[in-house]
Amino acid sequence: MTLKDKGLKNRLLEALPQLQCKKCEYEDCEAYAEAIANKNESLNKCEPGSLQTENQLVNILQESRQVITVNEIKKFPIAEIKHEDCIGCTICIKVCPVDAIIGAKHKIHFIINDQCNGCELCISECPVNCMEMIVNPSEESWAWPSQKSYQSKNFYENKKIRLNNQKKEKIQARERLASSAKIKSYIKDALLREENKRKQAKVYE
Repeated sequence: MTLKDKGLKNRLLEALPQLQCKKCEYEDCEAYAEAIANKNESLNKCEPGSLQTENQLVNILQESRQVITVNEIKKFPIAEIKHEDCIGCTICIKVCPVDAIIGAKHKIHFIINDQCNGCELCISECPVNCMEMIVNPSEESWAWPSQKSYQSKNFYENKKIRLNNQKKEKIQARERLASSAKIKSYIKDALLREENKRKQAKVYE
């Protein structure tokens, strides 16, 4: 990707709502922005952003407007857990892109309202249908680009970093275990060779 392409992708990314909801069929907002910049992807795939986002993307590609204007979803919904039905499976915690759900396995989970961005990913994944979308109690709108959308993007990026570090740690642990097994096998073989040498020496005595 050239510097020009990267700059275009970043402007396109800033025009997206940063919900990481995957409704565009891409892994996240950045992947969709990159597909628009480099693969001529359709501009109407951002369901939450709807027509206002599509128009913004068109303007960016046509370079008719360099400044990204603020878009808004009024009274955007957030997730709520029906605690009487929650089984503490942790699936919703894993799929939440911004770490807005907390709870231990087999314990009731809770939503961090100020952190939930209303992506709805947890709704379809819940095996007992104990989650639903409600109007944000604070009645705030979801605006982007804004401090809240930047914060949500940071939550998402931090989760990716954390999961990547955990993956690396697991790989390193397996490598250490494999290395330890090799050392034990080497020592065992060395002891066996020495034992065989002693047995052969006794035969010749």
